[in-house]
Amino acid sequence: MMLIKIAWRNIWRSKLRSAVVIFAIASGLVGGLFSSAWMKGMANQRVKSTFELETAHIQFHNPDFIDNFDVKKTIVSSAEKLEELSNIEGVKAVTGRLKTSAMAATANKNMGVTIFGVNPKTEKDVFGIYKKIDSVSGNFFNTKKKNSIVISKALAEELKVRLKSKIVLTFQDYNGQITGAAFKVIGLFKTDNSTWDKMHVFVEDDDLRRVLELPEDQSHEIDILLNDYAQASIISEQLEIKYPNILIEDWSKIQPYTSFITDYMDIMMGVFMLIILGALGFGIVNTMLMVILERTKELGMLMAIGMTKKRVFEMIMFETILLALVGAFIGEILSMFLINYFGKAGIDLSAWADGMESVGYSALTYPALEPYSYIQITIMVLITGILASIYPAIKALKLNPAEALRTV
Repeated sequence: MMLIKIAWRNIWRSKLRSAVVIFAIASGLVGGLFSSAWMKGMANQRVKSTFELETAHIQFHNPDFIDNFDVKKTIVSSAEKLEELSNIEGVKAVTGRLKTSAMAATANKNMGVTIFGVNPKTEKDVFGIYKKIDSVSGNFFNTKKKNSIVISKALAEELKVRLKSKIVLTFQDYNGQITGAAFKVIGLFKTDNSTWDKMHVFVEDDDLRRVLELPEDQSHEIDILLNDYAQASIISEQLEIKYPNILIEDWSKIQPYTSFITDYMDIMMGVFMLIILGALGFGIVNTMLMVILERTKELGMLMAIGMTKKRVFEMIMFETILLALVGAFIGEILSMFLINYFGKAGIDLSAWADGMESVGYSALTYPALEPYSYIQITIMVLITGILASIYPAIKALKLNPAEALRTV
């Protein structure tokens, strides 16, 4: 304890120099932690958006359906399966969908799209598309109207249509014949993924089933929402045993990129912080070498009166570690404040909204960082301090007491 007290006092003998080092460490950590929280917040939003709007947590398909969206490749007895799945522990909600590729045509333009035939009630339990329709942009099948369609604002702009406009959808039916129907736009949604928006439209299950001439009680897709997405792989493995003839995929298989974000964000953050702390470590080494150079006579005197080399080594190490930890403490406190503030207020990047939404990210981002990250950073700073102290401490040990005392 005596060495720690001495080391603490030694730090403040040169207040300006110590303050500069502490400021460098603190500012480096603030920049690193806030940047990491920003990236993690963006990744969390992308993952949440994927679950809520695109994939849910687990999907069922006919094994041959995925290859080319063949409308004949269905899941039979889908109503029974939906009932069974809804009673499984850990399952929050389920819904069935029809799905087919089509050509959407207006007087102005034609575009290829994917049609989802949905049951509005169960669809809202699993997916949140209906939340993406504002009060002046219609609704998500709130009333039963034949041949209604919900499209994105991005697609509406491409096709030059608005609410109550008609869109002709052309596709292949159950018998292999080219068929189609005119649908009236009743709702316009907008998500954070403009590319996805332009490629997907929603109609009611009954309307699409009728035009497809698809038999009752058959679906192309079953989507499952869980209470905890982390359980998706475990539950999907259990379901594979129960339904061996169905292709069952959890979100990590459906969207590998989303899985990559979830699995490797902490690793990316660790690498990022290592680079920052490595740079700060060299600054600490340089500062401590200057300290030893200035205190050559003092250190020589301490060794001359009996302080062992081990004690000198420990004193230099404690000075370095305390200097690093003080900077880390200040940096982490400031980071917590900034992350907490912007985690609630958000960071508005509306100026780059088009570019961000084209790759599926929101223009309004909310930084987020788990509490354990601060513990990891503190440990990393402690290790940096120990490593940065070794070379200056060794230099101090090489001093010859007699020569050091003669140094002017």
